[in-house]
Amino acid sequence: MIRSVDFLSRAKAESLPPRQDIAIVSITEPDSAPARLPIHEDRILRLVFHDVDPYSVQEDCWRCFDEELAMRLLAFVRGLHADPAVFDLVVHCRAGISRSAAVALFVEAETGCSFLTRPFAGLANRHVLETMGQVAALELTRPRALPRRERFAVSVLRDFDSGRATVTVENSRSGESVALEGPMPDVPALAAAGIERVGGVANPPASFHVSDWDSLEGSES
Repeated sequence: MIRSVDFLSRAKAESLPPRQDIAIVSITEPDSAPARLPIHEDRILRLVFHDVDPYSVQEDCWRCFDEELAMRLLAFVRGLHADPAVFDLVVHCRAGISRSAAVALFVEAETGCSFLTRPFAGLANRHVLETMGQVAALELTRPRALPRRERFAVSVLRDFDSGRATVTVENSRSGESVALEGPMPDVPALAAAGIERVGGVANPPASFHVSDWDSLEGSES
């Protein structure tokens, strides 16, 4: 079964420590080499498409997410979730902002798994969400994203043995940072509190120009 889902950049996916309980959806562009990932190939689904909306581009050079890719993704996720083994599913794209966020939102809706970094998925690719919603018969929406001038880096360090997490938030402009600890389900609230503390922003919106985060470091389970 899928225990949790997270989304991140290609660089961070390639630097993950080897673990037996991780599966990966790897999203790359047609002109990119396959990502070098630290797990066996049978636990990787590789999808190749650009971060574009087919209705906004005219040239044939763009590879858009389509129903064929959606069916492959749906089969992979359902198969993984039906497996008696427990997995944390990681989804990566080049930047870890748009395509991977959309896939992670689908995985959460399809399986009901934990998605601690959901508040940062506000820039998810709309076309991927719409296509997956149609193929899987789900209503998929993305969190509210409100752009601001400030940028924040959020690092999430999870300890599956204790069920606790440490959230470090850094204001990328001022360099000020704060680390907050609490139960893993409280990660979104800890991130919001951290943003308020280092940026002076009360009640930050769901997606707050978070430029970086990594939720799969720390002890393994």
